[in-house]
Amino acid sequence: MRIAKTLLPAALAVLTAIGCGPAAIEGNRSGDANRAVNANTNANTVKSTVAQNADPEFSRSQKAKALEPRNAPTGVNPNGLEIAPELAPSGMVKQKAKLAEMVAGGYRVPMDFSDLAEKLQNGELAELAEATKDYVFTDIYASEDPFTSFTFEGGSVALASDSPKYRTLEKLANDFGGAKYDLTKPQDRKAVRARLLRLVNSEAKKTVEELAAAYQKQFARPLLLGAATYSMDYQIELNKVSSTSFKVMGKESLPPRLSGCVFYIERKQMTAEEQNFVIGKLAELERQEKLDALSISGDKVGFYGFVYSDGRPPKVDPESK
Repeated sequence: MRIAKTLLPAALAVLTAIGCGPAAIEGNRSGDANRAVNANTNANTVKSTVAQNADPEFSRSQKAKALEPRNAPTGVNPNGLEIAPELAPSGMVKQKAKLAEMVAGGYRVPMDFSDLAEKLQNGELAELAEATKDYVFTDIYASEDPFTSFTFEGGSVALASDSPKYRTLEKLANDFGGAKYDLTKPQDRKAVRARLLRLVNSEAKKTVEELAAAYQKQFARPLLLGAATYSMDYQIELNKVSSTSFKVMGKESLPPRLSGCVFYIERKQMTAEEQNFVIGKLAELERQEKLDALSISGDKVGFYGFVYSDGRPPKVDPESK
């Protein structure tokens, strides 16, 4: 017993010296616990930002409801439409200025769909559901082509299956809100792209949900939405088919759709009463300096909102809008 008492302090000293003492063991336990908490937090972040895949029949029903015939004229300029000055065309001055501020503060614009997937997975952006009681998405243009990475220097480059960007997409595709997609299948690639084009930041998501709830309460039909956040390569592709899309001239271009702050409301199917209701809501939010809103005509007709996620409008020349 006397020998054991003599050796015990020496043994503890040796164990401590090699990092296996009581403090180290307790530290390892604490580290393991922290790692487990962090892993659960990351998993919960993805779950909280990804929408559950909508029932296809419910989506079709909601879309039909949003597009149903009205009892009054609809279209781009129905009789009685009143575009508030807050929604007048501005060249997106405020939006470009705000995105430039965001980039200067560290925001990284998504160059391709893998970047969008990463922003969803890290909680920076959240997915708007395809259909809810209050809103539904119109059909979103999305390619079936294999995924690529994009830089201005190298252009679009096919993703190797073992590349980090491909693995980011594959991880999401394996469990995208309860749905599983096979990235080797064209239709699945299209579905993943379409869902990634429904991403917005948390403030924009809240704004859309509140607007849609007000519209549903007033007119008993869902608000019809279009694609929200783009990647740079998607914006460039749109330039080929849409005359009104923001033109990317080079690496200095900052399309507002890359911000995660934008939502889009289709309006051609609405009567003047419906459009004026939405205009009133958007104009009020702009007067409160919560967003910048536009009414768009041309080949893409709708209402367009850029939400200031930090609650602060950009500093611009007051004569710009």
